[in-house]
Amino acid sequence: MGISKTQALSVVFAAAKSYKENLVNHSLLFVYTDKHKKTYVMEVTFDKSNFKHLTGLKTDINAGQFFDLCINKRLSESDFEFADDGTTQLKLPVLSKIISKHMSAKMIGDYNRSMPKLYTEKLAGGITACIGFIRDNDEGRYIPNTVLEGDIRDKVESVGRIVITYRKRRDEAKYTEVVYKAKKVEWGKIKLPEEYKNLSLPKA
Repeated sequence: MGISKTQALSVVFAAAKSYKENLVNHSLLFVYTDKHKKTYVMEVTFDKSNFKHLTGLKTDINAGQFFDLCINKRLSESDFEFADDGTTQLKLPVLSKIISKHMSAKMIGDYNRSMPKLYTEKLAGGITACIGFIRDNDEGRYIPNTVLEGDIRDKVESVGRIVITYRKRRDEAKYTEVVYKAKKVEWGKIKLPEEYKNLSLPKA
């Protein structure tokens, strides 16, 4: 039996609170390595207007107002519907798990287009859920646009291992807060791209 609208509201209200506390007006920087141990970085940013897309709820309420209604627990069952294809009920159970300071993300990769109706570009997550990102055409930055249930390894072309994730407010110049650090990393072999040489990596 699927999730009810009452249950959906409970999930969305809790997720909105966590999203506001941990991600709104923040950027995350994922530092990851490929199978050849080459290091890459990916920066993503979060606005309150992105939250609506992550829930999978269908509503005519604009994205900013939708988030405010969720934060104030004012969204009602009559304000939304579930997607006809069942995707809403797949997103909601994993939504709260993945909205945190680092989104429980241990892996990252390019979306392999395994789901024909889904448009996204990059995925970050783990073995139970992941979050999708697309380029914001206005600013060229990556922003979240979907949440997916399931193992990220089945949804990306090639898996990168996230070794460390940084967080900062969007108005801050540098990343200093570490919100995730992988175990058993040879930090001395992590070679950051030139524009991120100022990052402070853990000691080997």
